[in-house]
Amino acid sequence: MENIKGLVLKSINYKESSKIIYVYTKTGLRSILIHGNNKMKNRYLNISRTLNYISVFATGKDLLTFRDGDIVNGYRKIADSLDKYTYSTHICELVYSFSSHDHDHEKLLSFLLKILDIVNDELDYIPYLNMIELKLLYLLGINPMFKHCVSCNKTDNLVFSISEGGYCCQEHIKNPDRFTEVTLNYIKFLYYFDLASDKMIEIDQSNLKQIRIFLDRYYAYHQNIKTNSRKLLMGLIGYW
Repeated sequence: MENIKGLVLKSINYKESSKIIYVYTKTGLRSILIHGNNKMKNRYLNISRTLNYISVFATGKDLLTFRDGDIVNGYRKIADSLDKYTYSTHICELVYSFSSHDHDHEKLLSFLLKILDIVNDELDYIPYLNMIELKLLYLLGINPMFKHCVSCNKTDNLVFSISEGGYCCQEHIKNPDRFTEVTLNYIKFLYYFDLASDKMIEIDQSNLKQIRIFLDRYYAYHQNIKTNSRKLLMGLIGYW
């Protein structure tokens, strides 16, 4: 029997009353079958909820079978807020989409849990989730170039281009984007933000909206990722 600790990123129904949960652990994604999880009298009914940090015992190899377990942290303040829950499940969908990639899962899980702790308690939580999305671009190998032109080392008169993957000089720019320097400076601040030493700044709603647009367009262009939660985010923030 194996003890597995991790964050529930996703769950799907299996047959009539069971569920398969996808748990992000320090070694990567694990799938666990919970028999009878959809039955109202099942004592483990809530353990499969997305964003639960759980500790479970399971048996098997590829598809494990749940035997026992508990919710270590249910992030109740996130679960009780539509905005927080939608933003956070968007992050879960992103992590799930590339959880099979070869990177430091233990470090990412630890960082993700720290951010969720902040989101659970803070009112101004959105910049922290935007920060995760920007740092995930580095793990995916599609991080934007902010320091110089993507085609040369020029640092003067640069214009940002999502399709080019960063700043471009006047000689190499092909498809410029219309993000203001203020918005781009906020994006750079979040990209380089050090959770251990830096202090988060206040970002106004108009720039938060522009950062959201930037992230959605960047992920869609470079990774063709559009999460289901993103559709709800679009309505919550007020852009289409």
